[in-house]
Amino acid sequence: MQRTGELRSALGQLENAHARLRESSQRDGLTGLHNRSHFRERLLEILERGEGPVSLLMIDLDHFKSINDRHGHLVGDDCLRWAARTIGQALRPHEALLARFGGEEFVAALPGMDTADAADVAQSLRRALHAHPCASGPHIVPISASIGVHRLPRGAGIDGDEAIDHALQGADQALYAAKAGGRDCVRVAGALV
Repeated sequence: MQRTGELRSALGQLENAHARLRESSQRDGLTGLHNRSHFRERLLEILERGEGPVSLLMIDLDHFKSINDRHGHLVGDDCLRWAARTIGQALRPHEALLARFGGEEFVAALPGMDTADAADVAQSLRRALHAHPCASGPHIVPISASIGVHRLPRGAGIDGDEAIDHALQGADQALYAAKAGGRDCVRVAGALV
């Protein structure tokens, strides 16, 4: 009996360790946000449910290299963590799926949102980043972002990974239009700039 209890306890600890390892493999080590591969998996699940429109936001922090160059990479890391928290707080009411896409880029999926609503959310997010600059030690660092918006077509879950790739490309193109438009703005895929 005692041996059985010990084995159950060890098995429980092993299962907990496995769950923690799985969770940590789905997270970005710096920001704590989900990573790109987890984002894709979850977005595919959302699309396969087919419950309505889904819009993507591609978010890029403006002039981030100059932050690292001027203040150093540790301050840059603080700014990335701050931006991740700020973006997460701004998107929480919308039940968004948020991930670090890479470098100073983030991606969010907004289930149930059409393009116009997603663009409004993106504008609110942009304003939230402006509201309070990032504080890192003695440095106060203002952060702005350029945001691209793209809506996935209904039934995109049928095409799976191909639809996700196409949507990410559309959001990325809208992001580049925002950067070309002077940065610190929102652009919608397919809309006139």
